[in-house]
Amino acid sequence: MHKEIKIYRNYIGGAWMESLARRHAPNINPADASDLIGEAPLSISDEAIAAAEVAAHAFRSWRATPAPERGALVLRAARLLAERAEDIARVIVREQGKTLAEARAEVQRTVAYAEFCGAAAATDGVTVPLRSPAHFGYTRRRPLGVVALLTPEWSPLALPFERVAQALVCGNTVVLKPALATPETAEWMVRCFADAGAPSGVLNMIHGAADETGAALIDHPAVRAVWIGGSHADITGARRQAEGRTIRFKSEEMDVNPVIVLEDADLDLALAGVLAGAFGNAGQSYTATKRVILVHPVADAFLEELVERACKLRLGSGLDERVGMGPCTDEAQIQQALDLVRQAQADGAEVLCGGVRAQDEALAHGYFLRPTIVDRVRPDMRIAREPAPGPVLAVTRVESFAEALAHVTRPQAALAAGIYTRDGARMLHFADAMNARSIHINAPTTSDEAHVPVNHDALINFFSETSAVYVQYGSGTGGMA
Repeated sequence: MHKEIKIYRNYIGGAWMESLARRHAPNINPADASDLIGEAPLSISDEAIAAAEVAAHAFRSWRATPAPERGALVLRAARLLAERAEDIARVIVREQGKTLAEARAEVQRTVAYAEFCGAAAATDGVTVPLRSPAHFGYTRRRPLGVVALLTPEWSPLALPFERVAQALVCGNTVVLKPALATPETAEWMVRCFADAGAPSGVLNMIHGAADETGAALIDHPAVRAVWIGGSHADITGARRQAEGRTIRFKSEEMDVNPVIVLEDADLDLALAGVLAGAFGNAGQSYTATKRVILVHPVADAFLEELVERACKLRLGSGLDERVGMGPCTDEAQIQQALDLVRQAQADGAEVLCGGVRAQDEALAHGYFLRPTIVDRVRPDMRIAREPAPGPVLAVTRVESFAEALAHVTRPQAALAAGIYTRDGARMLHFADAMNARSIHINAPTTSDEAHVPVNHDALINFFSETSAVYVQYGSGTGGMA
């Protein structure tokens, strides 16, 4: 008797709809590739167009809905997410590969931000003193319109939920295209908003490939902003499209997030932080530690202990709570990571551990790459400039703090950077010198919280525009020139 395969549906205009697609992408458990969870439709462009048009129609009334009511919807969705937390965490583990502890933490982070976002929904503009008598000014935030969200698989709940929440609170309507690898998590997320009473067309979801479904969304005239996370190739193509239409565009992809460990560091703290940053979520978080810079006096001792700890990480399905690291999400990630490791070896780097797939009987059918540490990496090597999409850490040895800084400072901003030291002056010097969105001192690069202003305010500014309003309430002098 054959098991019936679940075919995921699109969600358009408040209704779950079977796709017209003739092609589907398998949703495979990365811990066991023989476990087919379901199939996501590769929806055709006409379906993406329909979703955008429904969202455009819903925008007319949603933008007029008072902000506290929009926030109340997000709060209700957050409460439902909290009630369903364990079920959703297990779905994340099965289709994305996180450990159960990591998946639970992702759900908790998402609930916390959604509650914060919903409660702050009434925040609008500011009053502004003007030069003329009997005048005052104020600013107001206004929504953009329809927002397209193309989300990645490495954070299948937090990233889409947080961005949907903020987009809706700002008064936009949304078309979500989740990652093909994590359609079940996306379905659970959308159901939270639907069951919370989201009006028809305010939130829509369509499954599909970036080069058809995603492209059709970006090209639609009703779409006024695009947020995308994922591979460099997908982001590059989407950026070109958005630039052609001069609409708002924001992307997030993995970066070579560096960490410096100085000779005065608390080595136990640094070891724990680097281990968590490099191998948590199998190194697939966009703020994962991808490179560590070690000063000479501590390099040998630090690496000896780090290798020992990495080798002791238990690999397996995240549903086993004894497991310390889950699989990569798919085969392509493993091959890309291994290519970078092999090239680094050819260029003179030394693999201290890992660099191979796990071949144990219990792991052979999954996408497991053993925790990999590559020593003596020079800054000109690809592995020092391109993030390996998996549990791979590149190590560079230096002689001084100044040399370490020279290795990690660059004109383009990094997503995250860290340092381990007991020296307060060097902590502050590092913070001044680093061009990074988040700077972590004696903490893992993955210790990021969405409600921090650099994250929350960035979302508000992306999903809304500010208008200035000038009011004359007396005879005054008239003009304000």
